[in-house]
Amino acid sequence: MTTGANSEFSILDMINHALGYVNVNVKIKNQIYIGIGIAGNLYLGYVAIRLMQNGAWLRGILYMLVFLALIYFITLNVIYYFTNKTAKYDLSSKIEKLLGGKPKEALAAEQQAQNNQQQPYIPVNGIFDGQELLPATVKTSHTEQENVHQIVDQLQAANIVRLDYGGMSDDAVIQQAQATGEPVYAIGQGIQIPFSQLKLENHRLVIYAGINQMDQSPVGHITKVGLTDVHDAHEDYKLYLASTVITGGMSKIAGRTSAIEQPGDYQVTAQVAYEDRQE
Repeated sequence: MTTGANSEFSILDMINHALGYVNVNVKIKNQIYIGIGIAGNLYLGYVAIRLMQNGAWLRGILYMLVFLALIYFITLNVIYYFTNKTAKYDLSSKIEKLLGGKPKEALAAEQQAQNNQQQPYIPVNGIFDGQELLPATVKTSHTEQENVHQIVDQLQAANIVRLDYGGMSDDAVIQQAQATGEPVYAIGQGIQIPFSQLKLENHRLVIYAGINQMDQSPVGHITKVGLTDVHDAHEDYKLYLASTVITGGMSKIAGRTSAIEQPGDYQVTAQVAYEDRQE
């Protein structure tokens, strides 16, 4: 009986290792692992019953206790990987603590992530009083749109920007798109351009931007500051570019059975600080 059990578990272990070489979605792979675990656990229960029937009560009871414990953990995994619900009686954290907690590497990574989140955000164009900032309406021509694409490509090549939907799986993208009713963008909520400034050209306030001051190009022109026409605003106030952010671009929407990726233009959004010319 024991030889048969070892043979079956060896086969399951071989399948488990083989799946490690398959490049599939992590969630799908875990679902496959759960299926393998269910099959192995059912066989373990069968072995436990047969042992008790043959008089090996101690070994049979031990196998049965392991079988029941594995049912609990398999149920938790089924809830986690096959539904959007959470288990009411999840003892994973307590078991983890009992076994010594998380590895030092994982704790160090979490601490580093917390430190990164605690770092203050410093705007690249300087710090302005929030009461003096107004959103600007920016229009981009076809040539300026190409310049924006080039900036994104340069930031991506420098590993500053990742067009990976925040690392979300297609299932997570679908859930977010269905919850918000909006596309999910590869660029995320937007990226701050490293360098940007305003220039007055041909009676227009043009935004020049780039990865640095040496490599800058026009990415759009301001048509309104708040609700005021830019010409009127420029006549009454000194205008300063507070921030320039790129949004939009490639996105995914929720299809009937999967996420659908679609191309799109980038948008340039800007905030402008102002100061009364008389002052």
